[in-house]
Amino acid sequence: MSHERFYSKVNGPTLHRVNAVRWLDEVTPRHLAGGGDPRHVTEYLLASGWSNHSVPGYPHVLLESPDRRLHLTLEPEEDEFMSSWRVRPAQGHAWWAQFGIHTPVEIIAGFTDVLHSTGPRPEEAELWRLAASRGWTMRLAGRERAALSPDETAYLSRESSLAETPIHRWAVQVSVPLSEKRHRWIWNASIDEAAPPAALTGFIDALTDPAPLLRWEGQEPRHAFGFLDSRRSPVTPEQHRLQHLRRLETVQRTGTASPAPPPPGPCRHKRHR
Repeated sequence: MSHERFYSKVNGPTLHRVNAVRWLDEVTPRHLAGGGDPRHVTEYLLASGWSNHSVPGYPHVLLESPDRRLHLTLEPEEDEFMSSWRVRPAQGHAWWAQFGIHTPVEIIAGFTDVLHSTGPRPEEAELWRLAASRGWTMRLAGRERAALSPDETAYLSRESSLAETPIHRWAVQVSVPLSEKRHRWIWNASIDEAAPPAALTGFIDALTDPAPLLRWEGQEPRHAFGFLDSRRSPVTPEQHRLQHLRRLETVQRTGTASPAPPPPGPCRHKRHR
């Protein structure tokens, strides 16, 4: 039976068919844009040769890399303090990467798209310079450094454990203020510093990128209302769908990531906060 007969998000407008969506919005800041469609991550990995080990009838995704060395698990957790996305080696506990359910999939893809890329490990200072060049404010967190997003709702830090041999990790906390002393937690993420260097760099690059993310009408999260800029995009749902399909075709054909699409054009129609 075809899934297209069902009234379901699996028939999503931006990835499979236009459906009834009339327009897309460009949303900033991107870390408050909401999770988006998980197929932005999972379909890219499947096109890259990852295999699907999900259990029929259970709401999760289990993917394994072509060399069987890496696992990705998506098990949605509504609790903002829990991690829904997890990436780790198939054997051992050399490193972990974890992301909350409201982490935008485009930011997660910054990590997962380049898991198999090779290259030298970046110096810590290079990653802080990348964030600073995009308007993030450098802070001190005890003896560790940290950075605050321009809108002050995302906090990037490098933390170390209290073990005799410290384990370093990069962490992100995203929240919005409710009052002078209270905040609403949106999502968090943590990546062990032993994770593949290109993936760690790709995550921080995608996190701090000031370019907006595309969301279909009404998809903007309610928990971030009042903290978002949302403008009508000149990119149509059909164009967005075709961009996604070209991305998959490129990685299937070449085994390498496709160039990022150009930033959305000038915003002309609407804006709300």
